[in-house]
Amino acid sequence: MANPVQRRVLWAANVRNKSLDDRLIAANEGDFSAMSVFPIDYKTWRSVGLSAGDIRQRFEDAGVHAAIVDPFVQWTPDFAIPEGYPEENVAFIDHSEEDVFEMADALGATQMNVVEGLGQSHEHSALMDALGGFAERADQRGLRIGLEPMPISSIATLAQGWDLVREINRPNLGLTFDTWHFWRADPDHDLLRTIPGDKIFDVQLVDATTELKGDLLNDLLRHRLFAGEGDFDLQTTVNILKDIGAYRSVGPELFSDAMDALDAREVGRLAGLNLTNWS
Repeated sequence: MANPVQRRVLWAANVRNKSLDDRLIAANEGDFSAMSVFPIDYKTWRSVGLSAGDIRQRFEDAGVHAAIVDPFVQWTPDFAIPEGYPEENVAFIDHSEEDVFEMADALGATQMNVVEGLGQSHEHSALMDALGGFAERADQRGLRIGLEPMPISSIATLAQGWDLVREINRPNLGLTFDTWHFWRADPDHDLLRTIPGDKIFDVQLVDATTELKGDLLNDLLRHRLFAGEGDFDLQTTVNILKDIGAYRSVGPELFSDAMDALDAREVGRLAGLNLTNWS
């Protein structure tokens, strides 16, 4: 079978403790054509004196597209940061719709990923209204929206995410499929086979051990592994993604203490090699 991967994405998690320049070095080392950007990183780069034009020019000079702003959480109904939310985590999520649209425009991004990041329950109809409205406003700016189900979220499973995407039924709204989230929630391969491949906008390729390292959040943020290094049956998952035509925009997304300890070139080399092996 010909390689179905059309876009190699270096997700920001892999380089979360690296400078902008080092992220671009990693992307080039691993032959990645695109990267995601955390909103907090964009704000940090601006705060140290880089203009929006400076940031975009550095990406362009490196031949890397800052394609995806990820994540955006404030789309949910009546969003408010809850009392008692850890102060050290506020900056990661405290970005308004106006903020992220401005970032996407400045970077030349074409997609934004959204999550329900606080584990707060909402009526299904309210989620549909909120997500549908946000997707409509994003469409006016030429942006696609990838909804990412997460087991730490109230939109925890592929089924819950797909229900929203299918019922809202907007051409610019699809799924971001993270294999860690899929396997830690409810790895329903029968459902996955029924989803049109063009409604899965991106695949984040990740492995882990069956046993959690600490609690779910700790495992998610510190102990992810490259595909093939853990216990998930990723071969079955990837085969189905290829069969349905969803394995087009793909990249590893390792939130990992081990990755944090490596230099940028080694991160890029390992990430690129792993993706090549799974392409």
